[in-house]
Amino acid sequence: MSMVLAGASWPALVLAVLALGVDMGARITRWWWMLRPVQPELSWGSCARPFLASLALNNTVPLRAGDVVRIFGFQRTLQAPAAHIAGTLLLERMLDLLVLLAVLFVSVLGATVFPRAFLLVAYGAGALCLLALAAITLVPDRLTGIARAAAGRLLPGHWVTKLDPILTQLTASLSLLRSPRRAFGLVAISVVAWIMEGAVFAFALWSLHIPVAWPAAWLALAAATLATLLPSSPGYVGTFDYFASLGLTAYGAGRSAAAAFAVLAHLILWLPVTVAGFLVLLWTRRPAVPERVAGTAKTSGATS
Repeated sequence: MSMVLAGASWPALVLAVLALGVDMGARITRWWWMLRPVQPELSWGSCARPFLASLALNNTVPLRAGDVVRIFGFQRTLQAPAAHIAGTLLLERMLDLLVLLAVLFVSVLGATVFPRAFLLVAYGAGALCLLALAAITLVPDRLTGIARAAAGRLLPGHWVTKLDPILTQLTASLSLLRSPRRAFGLVAISVVAWIMEGAVFAFALWSLHIPVAWPAAWLALAAATLATLLPSSPGYVGTFDYFASLGLTAYGAGRSAAAAFAVLAHLILWLPVTVAGFLVLLWTRRPAVPERVAGTAKTSGATS
């Protein structure tokens, strides 16, 4: 494996890092679009810092601590209630899952051997996600009513009163796709982001000169990223690398070459984002600790 890594082509690695930069820019833009209905004056740069910081923390701390910090640690910066921020993160995950499953479906068609159980679980999760998105988009008020009724049966009255505005904010963020224009924009930029992340895998494969068909890099992308949903160590070490290598061996690559590719792709994705995330945390004067939104929390009412 070390010999394969030693022969990596530097121009291809530079292109991989550039593709990763475009990928991160697209993801930050998508999140910015999700937050603007609550805070129309929110700048793109105000979203970049918490986004990169949360990824850096997810890459180094267990239990997806970065997501928790993004929800509760930057409310003053984002000028948005925590429930709305949490809803945007959930919407991100749903959009990403659907795009990744489309990539998996296309790229696995030419594979010789790939775990059938993995495919069944992935497609089952995709079907549930699609149903959830349809319900959230078409009948959000009914879902909120069901949640209120369940809370009324399980919780004391004063807790239900406190929970009601949170449910309203969460529903507002999850129903962003009700606007066809906004839905198209969010889906389109999700596709762009994953094309750029797939390019990272493709350039990593190109740099190592591994003779496999081009869909192998995309199968590695889909399998490795979906595997990060499984419990693992910080930075998804192990699960990511195993399933990324499966993407190549499914197209006939040797195990040593596939393992080298997985390590290289993982390093390209992990190192620049982690360094950038911690740099923005150190550069700013305001610490990333939980902050309260000043004044009354705004609710979503803007339309495209």
